[in-house]
Amino acid sequence: MPVLNYIKPGAKTGQIVLSVDLTVAGNADRVLAALQELGYSPEIRHVNYSEGIHVLAILKDEQHDTVVDENYLVDEWIALCDRFSANAVRLWRGL
Repeated sequence: MPVLNYIKPGAKTGQIVLSVDLTVAGNADRVLAALQELGYSPEIRHVNYSEGIHVLAILKDEQHDTVVDENYLVDEWIALCDRFSANAVRLWRGL
């Protein structure tokens, strides 16, 4: 049985996380298949929100030592919002 790694909501300083919340997005198998068709290799993690545990498909989890342009990954985030429920797509940026 696979183990779901834990991720905290938000991001640490210098961290950027792009993900799709499978709990919100709908049919997880279809969403994962669509993400793979888009060229992503999602890593499955869980996050504990006040309303319960959610399962996330982490598409990018990057750590940067320097300040990254504020528009970095925004185009990908918008494209994912157009494809899936905008409520399910997360872009967390640590300042």
